[in-house]
Amino acid sequence: MAVKVVHVSDISGKEAEQQSLGRLVVHEHPHYDSSDLPVTLEVLPEEVEGLKESTRFVTVEWLPPGARRGERMTIGLDDFNLLGEAGRLDSAIDDALISKHQSRRQNGQGGGRRRSRARVDYATIEHAGKPHRGRITDAEKEIVRNNLDEVNKRLREAGQREIDPNDPTLKGRYGL
Repeated sequence: MAVKVVHVSDISGKEAEQQSLGRLVVHEHPHYDSSDLPVTLEVLPEEVEGLKESTRFVTVEWLPPGARRGERMTIGLDDFNLLGEAGRLDSAIDDALISKHQSRRQNGQGGGRRRSRARVDYATIEHAGKPHRGRITDAEKEIVRNNLDEVNKRLREAGQREIDPNDPTLKGRYGL
């Protein structure tokens, strides 16, 4: 008695040699619980060729009129572009981005993740002696040396460390 093993595509059921079958691993699918995934399917290369054309996706959230919560969807870019006339959708998105950036500027917010801070001039009596990461300039050193009591009073009132002329580190840093 002999046993014959027949390999078939999980998608089409077509018979194929084992070495001609590839694997399609499904990691996420909206109709299946994520605890059940991933699963692996054996498929013929020509059955997944069309997938390579849909490598770009758009994630959107649809809030129907009067809804408080939206439905988040990931759709192919080609399907997304079918929502409007050629070029009109891109134009609408560009206009929305321009408006968003203009409102950020008007509200004093930056456009990126990093917010730019106003530079502090430590070579002024208002800021001299404050702890900071930058280099202590000769101008800042001179202000601290000439106004040590005033600088320490300001630092003390702000709850910051005072400049102790007996501390070797601070003494060297400010030339005391």
